[in-house]
Amino acid sequence: MSDATGNAAQPSSEDEPHIRIGDEWVPAHQAWQRLETATAVADAIDRFNERFPHLSSAVTREVVPVVRQRLRNIELRMPKKQPDGPDLPAIVAALLDELPPEEVLEAVEAEYGEALNLNGLIVLAGERAYMVALRREAAEYMANKILPEQTADIWNDLHRPAPGGGLWSRRKVEMVLQMPAE
Repeated sequence: MSDATGNAAQPSSEDEPHIRIGDEWVPAHQAWQRLETATAVADAIDRFNERFPHLSSAVTREVVPVVRQRLRNIELRMPKKQPDGPDLPAIVAALLDELPPEEVLEAVEAEYGEALNLNGLIVLAGERAYMVALRREAAEYMANKILPEQTADIWNDLHRPAPGGGLWSRRKVEMVLQMPAE
């Protein structure tokens, strides 16, 4: 759904988070299933292309990077915050600039009494801030000779949500490492 300017129409409800997928704003609680499905399909096509290069076509080779780029371009729209109380989204995003997600959770609970989980952290700070924090950590791991496969294992052990849902894999960690640094 686009408006006359060609921009995606804004979500109708101001009281719940929405994620823009293409030109459609989808309630956040419904979007994760779509993202997980798109990621799983792209991963399956990519495995097919790698295992059977003689059967792959230009379309199957081109679709994987396109889908992955579109998944990276997804936006989250948060409802307007209540004016009374601390600006937790800004606080969490600022903490993610310096700390790993689990330490942010501890700091927010200790300082503000808000017990969040990783999904709540992502909703508050935004997926972009979360992914930038993971990119910083993954780059640090790479500098210390920790392979993307090992990073995926570490993040799966920490139960960190992966983009598009599912578990972390070498490919997802490499996607994070390819994100532009901010």
